[in-house]
Amino acid sequence: MAAGSVLVICTGNICRSAVGEAILAERLVDLGVGVSSAGTQAAVDRPAPSETVGFVRRMLDTELEHVGRQLDKATAESADLLITMTTEQRAVVAKLAPRTVRRVFTLVELASVLELLEEDARFGSVKELALAASRLRTQRVTEERDLDIPDPYGGPAEGYETAFTQVVELSEQISEALHRHVGVTEGEQR
Repeated sequence: MAAGSVLVICTGNICRSAVGEAILAERLVDLGVGVSSAGTQAAVDRPAPSETVGFVRRMLDTELEHVGRQLDKATAESADLLITMTTEQRAVVAKLAPRTVRRVFTLVELASVLELLEEDARFGSVKELALAASRLRTQRVTEERDLDIPDPYGGPAEGYETAFTQVVELSEQISEALHRHVGVTEGEQR
């Protein structure tokens, strides 16, 4: 049985969210967590640019076969945890699918909030973890601009590398937290 689903969201769904999806899907496969991505203004059916494909190849030693997909209400509402790259995208998601407001975080925000969970906190699903994290959200006071990962699309190569490296580091923190807090561990099985 799957422990839940994660939806990674950016604007075009061919750069930041494509990298986030690839990293999280690879890191969470053993938990049974489904990972997908979409864009608030997606480059629908367009493949990821060479910078994205090359980065994923270097990080995961795999070929990225990704095309942009538009975010819609049904897709948003069906996800247990929604992760955006900016506060603006988080607001777009909340407006599109108000029922998701307690399950949508920026990538930076989620990594920070998950640090507040008690070490021994356990949740039966990704959705339960997301709701618990939502209750802790107000304990992290951060400037809104510090919650955003800039869009590298169309910019210099360094911008892609910087944004993607940040996405990877935060996605790995989130993956570690999900492994620690979601599901039943071997020692806890009855």
